[in-house]
Amino acid sequence: MTTPEITADNTDTIPNTTPDSTANQFFAIMPPGMEGLAAAELKALSAHDINPVAGGVEFSGSMDTMMRVNLRARCITRVLLRLASFKALSFPELYNKSKRVDWQRYFAEGAALSLRASCHGSRLLHSGRVEQAVLDAIRDGCIQVTAGSGETEPAQQILIRVDKDRCTISIDCSGERLDRRGYRLHSGMAPLRETIAAGILQWMEWQPDEVLLTPMCGSGTFAIEAALMAAKRAPGLAHDFAFLHWPSLKQKRWQRVLQKAEAMAVKPRLHIYASDLDGRMLAQARHNAKDADVSELIDFNVLDIARLAPPAGVAGGLIIVNPPYGGRIEADARAIYAMLGKVFREHFSGWRMMVIVPDQGCERALAIPVKRRLKVKHGGHWVHMLHLDIN
Repeated sequence: MTTPEITADNTDTIPNTTPDSTANQFFAIMPPGMEGLAAAELKALSAHDINPVAGGVEFSGSMDTMMRVNLRARCITRVLLRLASFKALSFPELYNKSKRVDWQRYFAEGAALSLRASCHGSRLLHSGRVEQAVLDAIRDGCIQVTAGSGETEPAQQILIRVDKDRCTISIDCSGERLDRRGYRLHSGMAPLRETIAAGILQWMEWQPDEVLLTPMCGSGTFAIEAALMAAKRAPGLAHDFAFLHWPSLKQKRWQRVLQKAEAMAVKPRLHIYASDLDGRMLAQARHNAKDADVSELIDFNVLDIARLAPPAGVAGGLIIVNPPYGGRIEADARAIYAMLGKVFREHFSGWRMMVIVPDQGCERALAIPVKRRLKVKHGGHWVHMLHLDIN
């Protein structure tokens, strides 16, 4: 176990990252705008010291907590473990303090590393030299590693942030992004991330006993994520997490976390209806649902949104729709939203609706009062989630 170096300001930290410690510091990354949803999810997963900040959520917990969050969180993209935080005014100081991290806990001889640094308002402004100093510290700590981008083989990511002369070194626990569940091998143009779809379902407080309609379903992400939530299936069951390759991994602990997640699964009875006018797109959605092993929980139909109507005998429920806009269509997007608003007003009194809109013009075209808003950054652009009710 390493100990922090004592300095004049006594603020350098190299945490004790042991399985039993609840003092491990983590950072969860998610699309900007979803910090509040991720914080609520982390609380439900027994994380501690939860602190939402722009673009992520800080939290603490044991290594078991980290495993549980990676395995079961639905709206988080990546989890980082904070390895060290210290002041560095020169590259030799950065090298010496980086060398104090117990790197052998996280990768063995010959491991492939991907180092990425960002520098802001600091004396150390050259990100490439920052990366090299940390890499030299790792290699001189008796571990021979290779540096690369991870394009030819999976690489363990090390992230270094230098902000106002304070250096924070983190290691990626997740590996591939957590939104890549492994079921969506078939998708259309600009598909919505699985984590955003799951976050919207949580934001709308959808419950398995509520009827769910997902018109214009595209690759079926909303319907599939809802089915996985209702079945209490951990989204990361098939994920190859980076922490699984750490020499310090306690296999018994991981197996306990994994088995508990697997034991939570149930076979729900659901009323989820997914539809799209494009038969080829609907076939892709069916393939995705089959790969996710939830195809029997979703009713797929080719349907024009203009003919959307409540299922027979159903007086209310939730509609979630992500209409095409921007480069996904050639037609006027506002005309689509105007038609959608007309369908809602004429046929769905008493229902709850969530509609994604790209701009105020499309929102006005709906001509339905907005109850709540959620703004999320997706594909480099801010999009607005609107919660609508028609009474």
